[in-house]
Amino acid sequence: MLRGAAPSKATVPQKPVIQEAPVKFRSGKHTAIVKEVFDITTKYPETYLIRFTFEHESVFDFEPGQFISIFAEKEGKRISRPYSIASWPENKAFLELCIKVVEGGFMSNFLHHVPVGTKLPTIGPLGRFVMQEPIPFDTVFVATGTGVAPFIAMMGHIWDRGLDRGREFHMVFGVRYVQDLIYRDLIEKWEREHRNFHFYPTISRPETSDWKGRVGYVQKILENEIKDHGRKQVFICGLHDMVEDVNNLCKRLGFAYVRFEKWD
Repeated sequence: MLRGAAPSKATVPQKPVIQEAPVKFRSGKHTAIVKEVFDITTKYPETYLIRFTFEHESVFDFEPGQFISIFAEKEGKRISRPYSIASWPENKAFLELCIKVVEGGFMSNFLHHVPVGTKLPTIGPLGRFVMQEPIPFDTVFVATGTGVAPFIAMMGHIWDRGLDRGREFHMVFGVRYVQDLIYRDLIEKWEREHRNFHFYPTISRPETSDWKGRVGYVQKILENEIKDHGRKQVFICGLHDMVEDVNNLCKRLGFAYVRFEKWD
């Protein structure tokens, strides 16, 4: 994971300067216990959810947007991989990760088939890809693929704590195929329940004529459907090239604040 902040010049004057907030919770070592693993897409490469409880403790405190590093043994060597936390911190029943199977990727395949009850060393919470509270601007989340995971955590936290008052939220989510719209039911439920939440799913390669929604890339939505860029902050998460392109676009559009996390 690579993280960064790119404040841009707002088109509307007298915007407060956002300072990166200090980390609220220290990271620590934890023993995660696999609670359940299940696929949420069916075609290869599959995307799945894995949920953990923890040995001798409840789910540790974290800020939505942070990640956890998981350790496993590979050919006698200890390796680790970072994964954004998809559940929100108020949920103490389990900690959830959303992982896409990577061809030849050891950890994504290992965790996909790990038996329930397996204990794994972890370190968390880690990372600074978090929102300032109170939320200073209307907010746009831009994600592709499993990059939506930290935004699920953020929005769940926002609803749970009532942090949405006086703010509008927009989730722009791009994937190749319809089946890749993970968390779709939950996000659409939020849109029905909250008038200040707006969902913009877009498919770059619709494989079925049943799809009647947006077609194309997230950049088109940012340019054509999101208004008043200078009055909004934007959070971006996904693979490296998409994040670079969207980050540059958002700075050109004049968003009040741009924050990103990109994955190799």
